[in-house]
Amino acid sequence: MKRQGFQFKQFFIEHQDCAMKVGTDSIMLGSWVKVCDLANASGVQKCLDIGTGSGLLAVMLAQKSNEQTHISGIDIDKDAIGQAKRNMACSPWSHRLDAQQASVQSFTQNSDNQKFALIISNPPYFNSPILTDEKHAQKRLTARQTSELTHQTLLNNVVQLLAPSGMFYCVLPSDVSQAFIDFADSLGLSLIKQLTVFSKPNTSALRELLAFRINDPSCVRDPLSRAPINREPPTHGTLTIYTQSHQYSDQYIALCKDYYLKF
Repeated sequence: MKRQGFQFKQFFIEHQDCAMKVGTDSIMLGSWVKVCDLANASGVQKCLDIGTGSGLLAVMLAQKSNEQTHISGIDIDKDAIGQAKRNMACSPWSHRLDAQQASVQSFTQNSDNQKFALIISNPPYFNSPILTDEKHAQKRLTARQTSELTHQTLLNNVVQLLAPSGMFYCVLPSDVSQAFIDFADSLGLSLIKQLTVFSKPNTSALRELLAFRINDPSCVRDPLSRAPINREPPTHGTLTIYTQSHQYSDQYIALCKDYYLKF
């Protein structure tokens, strides 16, 4: 039987048991992460993929990191974790990957204060109520909605799990990103990089790729208002996925060329 999934240059991701299939958001996010962000860590460098699903982001990190980097994936969905474990085991970096069924809250509580040099997440982003009882649709909605994992819960746990000077990467719809950035800042997570993504030229912004650093020394607060004062503003770029003729843009190809089989 033909495998259901996505063939990348160095690995294959099956996703038939996952509510959320391999998609552009995760491919962009995994491609955007800079492996040099792990350069300041010494010894074994631990990374965490929150809401790992098929394990795609974890495996993408494994491809671009060195032998001293170990990546763990967590998800609340039992079927997704089973799929992630199989995808990890079939990858060239199986010895540096693991997955477990856990909510981020329980994982944090049982983490024995372990810290991660890099945390990545493609989190849920819909706030609408779940209205269906059909099993697969229910699982897909749970994966996409914030009812099981609010952005506040995610950020509160990221702050507890992130190592000093660690990096947190995520992708969000553009219309909810500013509230996320503001709440992150209130917890001491400073935005250092942002990539605004457009589907095609002359369209509204679609997604924001965001990178935060905890306890960023470049961010101080006004002594009176306590408002953040950035000595160095975050870097902000833009990316358009398709040309007007609906071909992949040169920008998108350059970003994802290490992974897409066709690039």
